[in-house]
Amino acid sequence: MASVFLTIWLLHFESVVALAAMFFLFVALKKKTRDHLVTSFLMFAAAALAVPAVRSTGKGGLTFALFAMLAWALEGWLEKRPGRIVTIPFVLGALGATTPAWPVAVLFSGAYLLEPRPDAPHLRRRLAWLEAAGLVLALGAAFFVARSGVAAPLIPTPPTPRHLAIVAAVAAPAAMALVVFWRSLAAPHRWNALISGALAPFDHGMVAVFAIAATIVLAATVFRQSVDSPVLRPHFKRAEWYYFWAILAVALGLTVSRYSVP
Repeated sequence: MASVFLTIWLLHFESVVALAAMFFLFVALKKKTRDHLVTSFLMFAAAALAVPAVRSTGKGGLTFALFAMLAWALEGWLEKRPGRIVTIPFVLGALGATTPAWPVAVLFSGAYLLEPRPDAPHLRRRLAWLEAAGLVLALGAAFFVARSGVAAPLIPTPPTPRHLAIVAAVAAPAAMALVVFWRSLAAPHRWNALISGALAPFDHGMVAVFAIAATIVLAATVFRQSVDSPVLRPHFKRAEWYYFWAILAVALGLTVSRYSVP
């Protein structure tokens, strides 16, 4: 996977914070599929969607990383790794201090309370308390930043037509997955994809949030468990091995072309 991260760095970001976002997204996605090959496809798609948001302002990469951290923590809560959710109040507080769009983060994380979790009701109660603490911290941070006069105004920046075409290429299969697998999808996966998808045409920051929600939907549905066939699985793993060598070659080629001395 190192070659995938290096390729994303060279093609899109060259930002440590944005690359950290891709790491948290990778961890949030990888338990839903049985291989890193499919996960890397979803990461490339998410990176392509998030580029304008990351490059738009100095805080764009940080906002993307904080949303990815929410996904990492909350997907862990669904996947029997509940210890991660202790980070939620701090992440929401950081979002309150860095972006006027922090209410979207509260909705994004709060959607996970719609998942009943009858197997562990105490974990749902713990998440509710942490969400409440996160809301208080986010409100306090946003108020403090506003009083200090350094808060950036909320000025939506719609995606360009070219970027909207990329959004549509990811949104189409995600929408199909929502329709076909609606009953089997976890409630937060449904609503986060719908809400962020509805907001995406109005602001490229919301496109980055949609990139996270849509790739989670695709990982949890059409790419769930990837190839289950005992006959095809060995061939798929072999293709995966060759694929990562090919991506490494691409990454090395990009490195040479980018940093070679004329």
